[in-house]
Amino acid sequence: MNLIKVKGIVIKETTYKENDKIITLLTDKLGKISCIARGAKKTNSPILANSQYLVYSEFVLYKSKKFYYINTGEVINTFYNLRIDFDKLNLIFELTRMINSVTDENQDTEKILQLFLNTIYVMEKQNKDINVVVAIFKIKLFVLLGFAPRTTVCSNCNNPLENNVIYYDYVSNRFLCENCTREDKRRYIKISTATLVAIRYIIASDIKKVFSFELKNTADFKLFGQVFSDAMSSGI
Repeated sequence: MNLIKVKGIVIKETTYKENDKIITLLTDKLGKISCIARGAKKTNSPILANSQYLVYSEFVLYKSKKFYYINTGEVINTFYNLRIDFDKLNLIFELTRMINSVTDENQDTEKILQLFLNTIYVMEKQNKDINVVVAIFKIKLFVLLGFAPRTTVCSNCNNPLENNVIYYDYVSNRFLCENCTREDKRRYIKISTATLVAIRYIIASDIKKVFSFELKNTADFKLFGQVFSDAMSSGI
């Protein structure tokens, strides 16, 4: 039996048989995988904590022909303060649902794991607007998946965006100047230059530094994060 050591966080758990679970792990080496956690529902199970939602652990796994199984697990972080904060937990459920919907089994998710861990660490430890944190996560997630829009010039006429009123076309994932928008304004959101600068920073920055900026006016930034992620999710 070949044993595999990985670090991973539980992003979904499902009851399986009487005492077992199937858990979905976002890992550093194997991507997103589903594992059978035998006996995980028993109160005396050695993997009881490791198989709970949002617990980050180092696992030793083995694989049969079809499934991964958990052999042992050592907890790294339970993110306890998040797990007992209902409002933050609801937002994290949204993030893990998104991760599950836009990633495939065994896809390389090392950077997505780093981003998610950094996101929930910031939500737990730092005094930041959690809706801004969520917006940053969503933007960076889809950048990692290859959906970064052009942010320097209008995608239609190539004029610098800073010199114009800036609109985001969520149907085609493009930034446009006002002259290049169509009559139907329902497909556009207007954003500020400060928000555009923040988006550029998120696209270019290292994952460890992606939360290292402040915005005075966050309303249109939060709106962009939601609209952008909705548009990208529907297109994948």
